[in-house]
Amino acid sequence: MDGKPSSSSMSRNFPLLRGDRSYQIHLSGAFILLSIISSASIALITGRVTIFYHDYVNASLPLPPNPQRQLEAEAKVQLHIIPDSDSKTECSEVVVTEDETTVKEKVNYEALVHPAMITHPNPKRVMIIESREKVDTSPFKLEVQKHTSVQEIVVISENEKDELDEVAGSGLFDVIIEAVPVTIVTGRSHISKLLFNCLEDKGILVLNFDKTTTHTGQDLGYLEVTDEMEKIGYESIHLYEDDINDFGTRREFLVAFKAFASRADWYSNESEIHIRLHRRINNSDLNFFDAPTMLKYQIPSKAIETAYCQGQGGDNVRKEDCKKLRGLNPQLSNMPISDFSVGQSGMGEHSGRGLFATKDIKEGQAIGLEKSSLSYFILPSTHQIIEEMCDWADQYDGEAYAYEVLKSISAVEAFKTGYGFWSTELGRAHSTVDSGAMMFCNHGCNGTYNFGRVTGFTEANVDLKEPPESIFRKPRAFDPVTERNMRQDLSSMSSTNRAMKQGEELLCDYLSYVGSAQYWEEDIASLRGQCDGSEVGDISSYESMQARS
Repeated sequence: MDGKPSSSSMSRNFPLLRGDRSYQIHLSGAFILLSIISSASIALITGRVTIFYHDYVNASLPLPPNPQRQLEAEAKVQLHIIPDSDSKTECSEVVVTEDETTVKEKVNYEALVHPAMITHPNPKRVMIIESREKVDTSPFKLEVQKHTSVQEIVVISENEKDELDEVAGSGLFDVIIEAVPVTIVTGRSHISKLLFNCLEDKGILVLNFDKTTTHTGQDLGYLEVTDEMEKIGYESIHLYEDDINDFGTRREFLVAFKAFASRADWYSNESEIHIRLHRRINNSDLNFFDAPTMLKYQIPSKAIETAYCQGQGGDNVRKEDCKKLRGLNPQLSNMPISDFSVGQSGMGEHSGRGLFATKDIKEGQAIGLEKSSLSYFILPSTHQIIEEMCDWADQYDGEAYAYEVLKSISAVEAFKTGYGFWSTELGRAHSTVDSGAMMFCNHGCNGTYNFGRVTGFTEANVDLKEPPESIFRKPRAFDPVTERNMRQDLSSMSSTNRAMKQGEELLCDYLSYVGSAQYWEEDIASLRGQCDGSEVGDISSYESMQARS
């Protein structure tokens, strides 16, 4: 469900009835659908679609030659390192020999620098903060300069941070890196508003901690740091660990994004990370960091989650999330999806299929938990590609191959929008579609739904301008519980809100499926139209389009 209405030829309207899927959806469309579930396989949408789209949108982005060879063939950008003395040194003059850098230090340098640098879309200006003792930071500079996008590196010491406004006078920074390890206590000085103001809109701050938790999950003070950073204005904060070194000790790092949308780049899939590394860095220059390593950094450790949930204070939402998201409750009663049948819905002329109970159901029962972990999960990058292909086909309607693209991708778009629900938990819009028959759960107009949490709001009485907080909750900047249990949070957290009789249709609340405040007004307006019969949803529109073709 949960797609935004559109005036396009695809009639991509917010669907009222996820159950009205037509058997006219071709097998080729199903295969297209399955191929996009993994973002890494988006190129498999079908060779035909990809070729047409790339040929006519000029969207094909061939991998460039090896960046190192490219630099040798072109005029090299001069990268200036500005130490405390304000003297300027070319990055090419920074040399770190094998004798000067231990394996342990190399891991630390790469683990600190590259996750943030590869997450930023185009880091050009980087600040490195060194210790008051001015411990050698040349290894950090060397790692930063491996990114071919970097044009300037500025180095200041901790005791000069009060002069940051002056340092940033020539321009804001894309990435700020705290080079030396800091303790939780001294770390609080590194989260000042000054650093925040020195970052550009997509800027990233990186901190290097001695330790944030014990191995058993005891908080050593990091929650105070993350809470303070959220108050300052950072919209997405992530802790990650690295323990690959010669002593087997654990190093901990923090990245803080000024913009929430940057979270989508942090959660890039393995293929996307491979491509970025190829375009920016000669992979032979990296000893330990690569795309699989970045995937490991994306999810916080169990110890961090434990400390977060056991920490003192915290609001009721945090406590509730810790209670319900950390694994399924073994006492939770579940009605298997096999106890439901699919039939013609009773929700209206264009309602299509619906889901019906074959036996009585008690209040508070979960449904289909055995299938919930198999939900289709369409990541932001894949979601965006599908939307762009549909928009392109709409824009060039009537031109060569545009119809072929539309015909091929429309089944995927109808499935994603007609049966799925959107979310922005990963920074930008992404979709989840229930697996199996649960996708046929229709919307209960005027609050008649019997599955899902009762909020008191319906499509008829809700404010079009302001989403209720009880329905649309802005994601927290720092939330390791949701990060570690994202699939469960998006797929399996509902239960019946009243008892149901045998033969009764299962009805959901589509208000809770609206995943973006940006489209709240038009989505709810479309829902109202579908409830009063003046509009039809995506699946009905798709079926009509297929019938005419």
